[in-house]
Amino acid sequence: MSIIESLKWRSAIKQFDPEKKVSAEDLTALLEAADLAPTSGGFQTFKVIAISNDQLKSELLQASYGQKQVVDCSHILVFAYETNIGEQTVLDYIKLAAETRNHPESELDGYRDSMFGFINSMDQTARNTWGRSQTYIALGMVMAAAAALKIDSCPMEGLDPVAYQKLLGLEDKNLMPVAILPIGYRSEEDYYSKLPKVRKGRENLVIEFN
Repeated sequence: MSIIESLKWRSAIKQFDPEKKVSAEDLTALLEAADLAPTSGGFQTFKVIAISNDQLKSELLQASYGQKQVVDCSHILVFAYETNIGEQTVLDYIKLAAETRNHPESELDGYRDSMFGFINSMDQTARNTWGRSQTYIALGMVMAAAAALKIDSCPMEGLDPVAYQKLLGLEDKNLMPVAILPIGYRSEEDYYSKLPKVRKGRENLVIEFN
């Protein structure tokens, strides 16, 4: 399918078929899509936690306000932003960039100083808001990649972030969940996926200056 056809096919699935599982190969592709997502400064201030363990999914049900997608899906992808964004974030990126591109870290001294200024211009609340925003870019990329592979998904903010953080042991990792993406394959009984999409259309959505 073309990307537009894939997005027309995509639906926020309410009922997954619990017997159908996403293959290891396709899961790898989706996680690579998250890794390839563009982020401000290239810093990737988030993590993706992939959960297929049925017991853990059951434990997360209450923290997901009883939404059955989390237990019937093949995997839950949890998107969490880093709560300790700071100068070390910049230094870690510079080290990785120098290693990846095979040049000395000193070539990025100007970039380092510029990004130090950017990071230090924000208080902790602003840093968290910034990191949270980057996380949603990755979420969108994974949803688009899933649609291209005809893997169903359902983006959800309906979760208790603190409960998720505790159940997954993320507090010590300085991570706060903001959204989850159950993935898998739709049940034949999923009603909403059979309905036409309700969208404004380009004429009512886009303002163009030609």
